[in-house]
Amino acid sequence: MPQNSAVIVVEIYNTMSRVTKISTILTASNSERVEALCVWITENYDSTIGWEQLSKQSGLSHKELISLFQIHKHQTPMAYIKNVREQKKKDLPRYPQANLFNSINKTGNEEG
Repeated sequence: MPQNSAVIVVEIYNTMSRVTKISTILTASNSERVEALCVWITENYDSTIGWEQLSKQSGLSHKELISLFQIHKHQTPMAYIKNVREQKKKDLPRYPQANLFNSINKTGNEEG
């Protein structure tokens, strides 16, 4: 076999290997894992969340998490966490003391 043929065979193998990796990343189960992890992040956004917690919760490696989030969420896991926290901060009431007063007032009215 001429040298050029060997190079072509290696290039085809490398391309097939990349295609296999990409198709593995795009499976439904990986999509479901990312969505489940996003739910977990949303429920635990006020806790410390690092790579170790993300890997433990999802069963995915650091590199797998980055790849899957880039594909499914178009951002890294850490950017997703930051965005969830920023959104939750926006959702908080502007005047928590007023809401506390209203809650106490409602409770008092219900009893009386």
